[in-house]
Amino acid sequence: MGNDCFSKIPKECRGFGETCFDERLRVAKSFIEKFVERIAPPKGQLDNSNEAWTQSVRGRFIDICPSDCEPRPKNRCSSKGEFLLDYIWEEKDNGKRILLASESEWGEDRYGNVHWDMVEDDFEKLLVLKAPFKVLIFSSNFKMNDPEGSEKGDFSIGFAKDKLKVSLNNYEHHLPGEVYIFIDFPQTKEEDSPGIYRSFLWLSKNYGKAEVGFEEAGNNLLFRP
Repeated sequence: MGNDCFSKIPKECRGFGETCFDERLRVAKSFIEKFVERIAPPKGQLDNSNEAWTQSVRGRFIDICPSDCEPRPKNRCSSKGEFLLDYIWEEKDNGKRILLASESEWGEDRYGNVHWDMVEDDFEKLLVLKAPFKVLIFSSNFKMNDPEGSEKGDFSIGFAKDKLKVSLNNYEHHLPGEVYIFIDFPQTKEEDSPGIYRSFLWLSKNYGKAEVGFEEAGNNLLFRP
């Protein structure tokens, strides 16, 4: 892939602090646009497992990693266990600080049952790890198990946002300048659907606890290979 595929993270957006908020949001939106340029069709059109999705997501993080950073993992077909999180960009210099950290979780167990708890557990890893850009990738529009026997209900985008907001509101150690990027690839049952993505953001402007309000960052058709 050529240099035109690389993402850019300006130096002023690589640390924390009460500066460059508009520029950080611009970088986050640019990341979303570049990330979804080439991604697998919706799950179910490739095979009945999550593996094709996972490889597609992993490959995209590798392809668009900034040229002065190293992606982890480095190989889209890697069978090695994760390093801290599913995907990381770390600087080659500057003490190898982490600039972007990501978790992807489809919320589906080996039996095809869907649980929000699986997504929530991975998201809470992002909360405690410090990086200027954090990305959560998930898939909404599932029917969850036993909707009346628990608080789970349908795994809609509204449900996901409500649960994510609770986690963010309850966390007490935010840093100003941290940007949370959420990308949802809704499940579809339509044959030959090109698929869509939905995305939204939250940027922390203060230290400690915060009242969270999401900013919509766009939704559109996915690239179809």
